[in-house]
Amino acid sequence: MVPPILGIVGPTASGKTDLALAVADRIPVEIVVADSRQVYRGMDIGTAKVPMSAQQRIPHHLIDVVDPDEPFTVADWVDRARALIPAIAARGRLPLVVGGTGLYVLALVDGHDYAGQPWSPELRQRLADELETDGLDPLVARLEAKDPASAAAIDPRNPRRVLRALERAEAGGGGAPRSRAYAGKVALVGLDRPRAILYGRIDERARELFGAGLLEEVRQLRAAGYGPELRPMTGHGYAEAAAYLAGESTLDEAVAVTARRTRQYAKRQLTWFRRDPRVTWIPLGGGPSDADEVVGRAEIALRAALS
Repeated sequence: MVPPILGIVGPTASGKTDLALAVADRIPVEIVVADSRQVYRGMDIGTAKVPMSAQQRIPHHLIDVVDPDEPFTVADWVDRARALIPAIAARGRLPLVVGGTGLYVLALVDGHDYAGQPWSPELRQRLADELETDGLDPLVARLEAKDPASAAAIDPRNPRRVLRALERAEAGGGGAPRSRAYAGKVALVGLDRPRAILYGRIDERARELFGAGLLEEVRQLRAAGYGPELRPMTGHGYAEAAAYLAGESTLDEAVAVTARRTRQYAKRQLTWFRRDPRVTWIPLGGGPSDADEVVGRAEIALRAALS
């Protein structure tokens, strides 16, 4: 039998990690991290990686996969995640996908036939980065200008379809994309906090990152030769820390810009996941995500995939 995929999704700072660790005490799982920034080695504080003590207690995968100057695409992540699923099942556990990178989750669950499309990892990653940074609307506008017929034939609210159509248009390819959905059952839960509370948590996290050693982490990355032009180094927190270290901003400005960019990213994450009817949303308010009631609701929703 094809093992089910369980998942906890939602915007940054919503409490996914705490909920996942609590769920792991009730369901035998290994965690597959769906985060486009946590794949990079040496980028720990700014990406809010789970502490090593938690990784030792519950196996975590797809953290610290490549160095910041190595290419790593959505296709790379999906290939690795798909290979992990049967291995996790063979150990008597279930894969629990946890993260806020919607494109990773969607590609894993809905699948893509990458060989059936003009394949350019650089182009694919650039478009995925633009989606994550700028949102869907600019990509839709570009597709309408480059290939009006394809734009009219797809749902402009579906990020995956827009990305693939734009990729074909910019690569000079044609033909409809093919995809293969995951053959097993899928159960996804999402964490839903009021916008004001979520943004307050994001602001607090931005302050904590700088207080926890983000500046020193960026110093070490720069000393190791990872320059500001690298994609991972442009992420929120890293670019602002680098600007402060270069004397281009004050510390307060760096924290404020980090918080603002993260809030904008969280808004795009919510827009992405809200489109997916498979997500069971759990309202949290301002409470902890590992509270018994929250964990119980998540457990019920996730176990539905096992029946």
